[in-house]
Amino acid sequence: MIIINNTKYSCMSCVKGHRSSRCTHSNRPLVPIRRKGRPATQCETCRELRRTRHIHIKCLCKPVEVGKCSSAL
Repeated sequence: MIIINNTKYSCMSCVKGHRSSRCTHSNRPLVPIRRKGRPATQCETCRELRRTRHIHIKCLCKPVEVGKCSSAL
């Protein structure tokens, strides 16, 4: 795995072959390695409410207002 600016990269053939952690092919086109699992669909505020108060609501916050959550209360 090749690390550039704290981002992990690997060639596409190693990613498809499940060998991305052992890739050393710097001469091939590199793609960034994504995190495992599903991406988060809620903002931090709604996620924290879900953990602490057990409030299960759909996050309707706008991406611009990351710190402010309109659907929290």
